[in-house]
Amino acid sequence: MFYGALFIASAILKLFPLDYFELILVHQAGVSWAFVPIASRILLVTEFGLGVFILSGYQLRFSLWFSLGLLSAFQVFLFMQILQGEGDADCGCFGELIPLDGPSSLIKNFGFMLLGGMLLIRSSWAEEWSLRVAGPLLAVLAIPVLLLIEPMPAFSRNADFEVDLEMLSRESFGAESPMTEGNKTVVVMLSNCIHCAQLSSFIATLAPKDVADDLRIIIVGEDAGVDFFVEETGIKDFHYVQTKDRELIGAIDGTFPTVLYLEAGEVTKKWKGRDVNIRLLNELLALD
Repeated sequence: MFYGALFIASAILKLFPLDYFELILVHQAGVSWAFVPIASRILLVTEFGLGVFILSGYQLRFSLWFSLGLLSAFQVFLFMQILQGEGDADCGCFGELIPLDGPSSLIKNFGFMLLGGMLLIRSSWAEEWSLRVAGPLLAVLAIPVLLLIEPMPAFSRNADFEVDLEMLSRESFGAESPMTEGNKTVVVMLSNCIHCAQLSSFIATLAPKDVADDLRIIIVGEDAGVDFFVEETGIKDFHYVQTKDRELIGAIDGTFPTVLYLEAGEVTKKWKGRDVNIRLLNELLALD
């Protein structure tokens, strides 16, 4: 029952929020932005269904073997991520509420696999406590419930996922000069991103009057998360907006932080991920 509940908890926690988990699938697993809404929901239903199958004892030996196979696939992915130097990134296993880095997730999954292996040895005993009909029933019910809680996002038919002035102009920064006037540096950050927090803390050391209207900040996340991010990093005196614009996130491939450089309203340069640093901002804002 405990082993099955772990898979159920993993699925449910990914809903808080699902957008955060989708960003991880795009950024870390390479899932395309167009397919990620389907992929995230399939994975959630799979985890939840597997959990209720194990919890109810339905097809227990098959469910246990499937769970071990799924955990093994996760382990390979995490191991490759660590080898690529991205082990400090949150894997999204338990959603935003319980962030875990690569090594922590490896240890957690190894514990899960030991428990699953022990249950395989005692599966005949465990099946005596099964409620077989409950598993399939709950798994089927989970699909409409999930789609009710997190409906499939709708995209404009004309969406091209290309960062341009039209897309950036959707946000109201409350700045003095428009985006089409002079050169503008736009920094797109995620409220749960460690590297974004570090970059934001540097921005907070600048005098707002020194960058004037040359800097715009877009923070992706829920209202509460963005408010906490702004308060903790100290950028409240700069021109920033909060957004959940899926087209904008898709246009930067879910990679944070991203810096865009506009000349007379046209996006002429773009830097993403590890290419974004303090030195780059100094150069773009002519602070060197």
